[in-house]
Amino acid sequence: MPNLILNQLSDIELLQESCEVECKLAGGRDGCGAVPGDMWESYSAFANTRGGEILLGIKEKKGKFTLEGIKNPAPLVKNIWDTVNNTNKVSHNLLNEVDVSVITIAGKQLIRILVPRAPREVRPIFINGNPLAGSYVRRYEADQKCLPDTVSRMIAEREDIRDNRILEGYGLDDIDVESLRIYRQMFIDAKPQGHPFLEQDTAGFLRSIKAWRKDRKTQQEGLTLAGLVMFGTWDAIQDALPNYFVDYQEKDDSSHRWIDRVFPDGSWSGNIFDFYRKIFRKLTADFKIGFQLKDGQRIDDTPAHEAIREALVNMLAHADYTSDSPLFIEKHPDFIGFRNPGLMRVPVKDAIAGGDSLCRNPAIHQMFLNIGLSEKAGSGIPKIYSNSRSQNWQTPNLYEKDSPEQTLLELRMVNLVSEEMHSNLIELFGSSYNALSELKRSILITAATESWFNHERIFSLTSKHTRDITLALSQLVKGGYLASGGNHKGKVYHLKGVDVPTPDNDAGKGITFVSSPDLSQLSLFGENEEFDSKSPDLNVESPDFDSKSPDLNVENPDFDSKSPDFNIESPDLNEEKQLWQELLEIASPIRNGSYRAKRNDIEKVIIQLCEKSDQKYLGLADIAKLLGRNTDTLRKSYLSPMLKNQQLTLAYPTKPNHPNQGYKIKKGS
Repeated sequence: MPNLILNQLSDIELLQESCEVECKLAGGRDGCGAVPGDMWESYSAFANTRGGEILLGIKEKKGKFTLEGIKNPAPLVKNIWDTVNNTNKVSHNLLNEVDVSVITIAGKQLIRILVPRAPREVRPIFINGNPLAGSYVRRYEADQKCLPDTVSRMIAEREDIRDNRILEGYGLDDIDVESLRIYRQMFIDAKPQGHPFLEQDTAGFLRSIKAWRKDRKTQQEGLTLAGLVMFGTWDAIQDALPNYFVDYQEKDDSSHRWIDRVFPDGSWSGNIFDFYRKIFRKLTADFKIGFQLKDGQRIDDTPAHEAIREALVNMLAHADYTSDSPLFIEKHPDFIGFRNPGLMRVPVKDAIAGGDSLCRNPAIHQMFLNIGLSEKAGSGIPKIYSNSRSQNWQTPNLYEKDSPEQTLLELRMVNLVSEEMHSNLIELFGSSYNALSELKRSILITAATESWFNHERIFSLTSKHTRDITLALSQLVKGGYLASGGNHKGKVYHLKGVDVPTPDNDAGKGITFVSSPDLSQLSLFGENEEFDSKSPDLNVESPDFDSKSPDLNVENPDFDSKSPDFNIESPDLNEEKQLWQELLEIASPIRNGSYRAKRNDIEKVIIQLCEKSDQKYLGLADIAKLLGRNTDTLRKSYLSPMLKNQQLTLAYPTKPNHPNQGYKIKKGS
C-alpha cells in the first residue's frame, strides 16, 4: 500500500492516479462536499487487490491534479464511518481510526482514506450485499467489477491449506514409480544418519510426507493434490487438473525465439518434481563456479545457485494448480523470469521482509524441504534478495498481475557495480554521480543500458513507491542528468543526446514494420479465404468489430495498392508473404472463433504475433486486422495494459496514440 507524502501543493502536483491511488473531487451538488457513491467501489477494489489510498477533494484533468478542498469535511467523515460499518452496504470494515484523516494544505482541507489489503479470510470485500455483483478489483487507474470466476477463487483462497485435498478415485497406480524412487534416494542422501520414514513401505512413506491422507471424519483416504502434482503420472495429472501445464523456454536475445523448451510432451512424467530436476540444471548450466573447499569437500554451490533454487521451489510451492494459467519460466543470458498462477497470500513487502509465510501448498514445500531443496517457511524470498545482492545483481522484482491472477519474480543478473559500468557513469556524469541516492543511480544505470524508459519501467525494477520514482525522475531531469519527452502518462526519459524514435526523426525512420497487404492485393496470395469479404473474422456481428473501422477500409492510405511494402517486383515479397500467412494462422483462433475469446487468450496470441514478427514492429491496424478487432478496443483494452505490464514496447514511445504506432515484444515478458 502506498505511503504518500502530502504536506504541500507540490506534493499534489506529483500525484498520479494508479493501481494504488484514487482521487475524487467529492464536491457534492451544492459544492459543499459529499461522499461520492462510487467511492465504495474503490474501497472494494483496493481491499481485494493490494490496498490503496482514496483522496477526497482533489480534481483531476488531463493527468494533472489540483487541490480544490472540501469546505466542511466533518459530515463526510461521519458518513464514511456510518457506511463502512453498515454490513448491508459494505461486507467488512477494514478501517481503523487512523485510516481516515483530514489534511490541511494551503488553507484547504482534503480527506485521506487508507484502505488496507483485505486478509484472504474475508475476501472478497463487496458492496450492496451481493458478492457476485458488488466485488471489485483495481486494474491500473480503474475499478473493475469481478467476474464470477474471480469471486469463486477468492472464496476458495479462504482455505488455509490447498494441497491436502484428497483426490477421490486416485491411488498408488497414479504415482510415477521412477519419480518416487529418485525422491526416496534424495531423501536418503539428505538424511545420512537414517530416518524413520525410510523404513516404511511405499504407502507408509507417502502418508508420512503428506502425499497420501486419511480423513478421520469421513474415513476417506487417498492420494492428495500435493502427492499427485509432485509424483503423479501425466495421464493422472491431466484427469485431475485439466488446465495444469508447466513450461520452460530459453530464448536467444538476438531473435527473441526459444532455443530450448521443456513442457509435458509425453516423453516424461510432467510432474513438478521431475520438472524441478530438469529445469534447475538448465537454469544454472551457465554459472561459473569458483573452486571452494569445506571440510575437505568441493562445494559446487554458490549464492547464485541458492537464489535460483529458492526461486524455483517458491514458484512450485505457491502456485495455484487449479488455475487455467500455466507455470512459466523464461531464461535469457542476463534474465530469468518465473511466472506462476495465483496471487500471493501475503503482501509483497511482507514476503520480502520475511518471517511471515502463508504458503498455498505447504505439503509440497515440505517435500522439497525434506530433501534439502528449500529454506524454512518465510525465509525463501529474503534469501533470494540477499543472495542477489551478494552477486551484485539488480534487485529482484517480485510483483503480482491481476488479469490473469499471477505472481511474477524476475531475476536480472546484471552486475550493477562492475568497474566498467562505474567508470562509464563517472565519465559521463562526473564525481557528482557518487553522491546520488541508490534509486537515482539505478535509474541512470537503466538510462545507460536502454535507449529510453518510462516510469513503469523503473517501477518494475525497484521496490520504491511510485511517488519516490516520480520525484527522482523529476530531479534527475532538473539536474541535467536526463532528458524527457512526451506528456503525462506517455512521458519517457533518456540520456541527453539519445534520440527517442518518432515518425519524423532518423531514429524513427530506421524502424522496420511488418508489411501487410491490402484487400486489393489478394491475388498475390492466391485463393485465400482468410480475406473473403464473407469471412467470419470480418463479420459485422462480432461484438468488437466496427464495420466502419478505418483500419479495415480498403481506401485506407496505409494500405495503398501502390505501397512499396508489397510491390510485386520487390525481392522480399515472398518472405513478407510467408510471414503474413504465418501471422494469419497464429491469429485465426481469435479471428475465426465462434466464441467470445477470453482476455488471457487474446493477450497470448498478441505475444505470439509479436514473437513471430522477430525484430520488426507490428502496426496497430495490422494487429487489429489479424485479430478481427476494432483498433480503439484493441489499443485501450489489450495493448495499453500489456505496455503497462512491460510485455510490449512501442515503436514511438513519446506518441503512444499515434495512428501508425507499432508494437514489439519486450524481453522478459
